[in-house]
Amino acid sequence: MVWFVTAAKPTDWIVAFAALAACAGVLFVFLQLRCLARQARLQHLADYTTRHQSLVQALPEDIDTPGLVLDERPDYERTMQRMRAYFDLSFEKWYLARQRQIDADIWRIWKGGITSTLAKPAFQQAWSIIKRDTKLDPDFEGFVDQCINYPWSRLAA
Repeated sequence: MVWFVTAAKPTDWIVAFAALAACAGVLFVFLQLRCLARQARLQHLADYTTRHQSLVQALPEDIDTPGLVLDERPDYERTMQRMRAYFDLSFEKWYLARQRQIDADIWRIWKGGITSTLAKPAFQQAWSIIKRDTKLDPDFEGFVDQCINYPWSRLAA
């Protein structure tokens, strides 16, 4: 080893240093990309959480009342508009999961929330109305129907 150090030319050291610097640069870029991807996922989740919260807050306060009949409400049109927006957002989440654009853990959280929301009679009534007058992806319809018809704890992850 000592022979290599003493016999090395200055250009050999420059080449070795350049190779080491290139490897360090590649490693740095890789770590930065991982960090950016993690930040993008968190921002994505935060954006959907904000949209979800604003939709839920815009719904009437009595939307969870047992025995509520959606189409007898004086604010039926406005409520249905919000319900349609909720189902649109649910479709986006479902589609992202189906395309594997989100982590499985995030999808489990979202799916649990969707299933729990769809256990409420007002959302089931809204789904029945939306399904009648809107052309939807048949697989998404199946997903929503499954969420409505089975307890969330039995729904496959």
